[in-house]
Amino acid sequence: MIEIILKSNITERVIKSTYTGQQLLEMNEEEIVDEMTKCDCKPIGETNTVECNCYEEWQDYTLIVGNENNYNNIED
Repeated sequence: MIEIILKSNITERVIKSTYTGQQLLEMNEEEIVDEMTKCDCKPIGETNTVECNCYEEWQDYTLIVGNENNYNNIED
């Protein structure tokens, strides 16, 4: 398993996940970030309108794969 670390440069929030080598070969960077930052927004009231801004946090991020860039210095 290969550890992936995603850090928001906006909020400095860190998400860690692991993937197999095969999974990483089958995904591009955008797909990895989308999967790691899935937003669970719910409809508001009876209108079924979903207003969700959680993706804004991940517009500017740092993605670290495995030992790249000495990832041990990043804290949760």
